Amino acid sequence: MALTDEQRERYSRTLALRDFGEKEMVSVLRTTVSVVGAGGLGSPALRFLVAMGFGKVRIIDRDIVELSNIQRQTVYNTSDIGRPKAEAAASNLALMNPDVEFEPITVSIDMNNAQDLLKGSDIILDGLDTVQSRRAVNFASVRLKIPYVFAGAIEYYANITTFLPGQTGCLQCLMGDVQDNPENTCQRVGVSPTLLPMAASVEVQEAVLIAVSRHPRLAGRLMAIDMNDLAFDFFDIGRVEDCPVCSAPTKRTAEKHDSPSVTMLCSGSFNISPAGPTAIDTSAVARRAKRKYKAVERPGFVRIETDVGAQITIMQSGNAIVKGVSTASQALHLYQEMLNGF
Repeated sequence: MALTDEQRERYSRTLALRDFGEKEMVSVLRTTVSVVGAGGLGSPALRFLVAMGFGKVRIIDRDIVELSNIQRQTVYNTSDIGRPKAEAAASNLALMNPDVEFEPITVSIDMNNAQDLLKGSDIILDGLDTVQSRRAVNFASVRLKIPYVFAGAIEYYANITTFLPGQTGCLQCLMGDVQDNPENTCQRVGVSPTLLPMAASVEVQEAVLIAVSRHPRLAGRLMAIDMNDLAFDFFDIGRVEDCPVCSAPTKRTAEKHDSPSVTMLCSGSFNISPAGPTAIDTSAVARRAKRKYKAVERPGFVRIETDVGAQITIMQSGNAIVKGVSTASQALHLYQEMLNGF
């Protein structure tokens, strides 16, 4: 594969770097990256990946764009409010670099589907906000032998590292049995919008090194950023000898579930994921809903507002976001009502 004249112009400033030539650029152009989570971290990471010229970018996100996102999730515009993030990100980024192939997937990633969603990737980049989702990604990364660039950011602090299956430890080695803390979310304690692109740029630099067959700088090391004090620290991390995921793997199977799962997001909304691969006729859902509620149909999803102030967005994948309810059971009841009729 040889670069075209247009590609040489587009990537001219990268090609001017003393250690980055056309050979390296071709490697990047041939690389597929899966970004899990297109929020605060994933949004700037996606911009950097697309600007850099990664050939295929898979965007996996379960959420919709909200007004509060725009302040820090720079891949979205105000006109995107209400759209599925994966779809909105892909369409906006295509304007930035039409040579990149995008694969937007609007689902919640978990142990049940992570391996299928990430299969075929060369690199995984972390833009998630829950430990539970990251465990699923880590498990898939080890099983599929795909490098996983991990990052987490909250308030003024970020941590980044790169896991190379078979060479370094994994997320389980680093975090052990740590669980999600509902008191420590961006909604409750905030997150600095200046921290996120800094952490994302480190993630993408690690991805570039992997793509061009160089050793990532954070393999076996954890980078800690404190934006409040402008402090940057590094810690050596290793593999736990009896780690059940990467050192002494147990026969763990996917966590099958027969009914939709409900998760509360940091925004206070609820995400509903179907039990398995689903194809929803959103036009039919919209027609039924209009008999009783206000419904707006858009390509790929339908948004319904009830007479008590609740709002539900249902995607063709069966994934849904529910706002304006206070409990998971209320969210699930509304979801089932919309799918099964009144």
